[in-house]
Amino acid sequence: MLTQTTKNSNSGYRSSDLGKCICVSFPQHEKKLIDDLDDLADQEFITRSQYIRRLIRREKQSLQNQRNQLQWSDVVGAK
Repeated sequence: MLTQTTKNSNSGYRSSDLGKCICVSFPQHEKKLIDDLDDLADQEFITRSQYIRRLIRREKQSLQNQRNQLQWSDVVGAK
C-alpha cells in the first residue's frame, strides 16, 4: 500500500509563503517567443519560471546600476 507524502509547510527559503502563479500571454504573432524562452532556459539548465525570475533580477540590477551611475555623474560633474 502506498503512503501519502507529508506536506511541507515551509519553502526552501525558510519562509511560509506559498508563492504566486501568474499568467503570461503571448499574441499569435509572437508565439515563437515561447520556444525562445524554452531554449534560453534549457541552455542554463533551469525552468521557465527560474529563467524569468533571473531575467527580472538582472534587469533590475542593471537599472539600479544605471541610476547609480547617473547620480554619481551628477555629484562629480560631467566631463
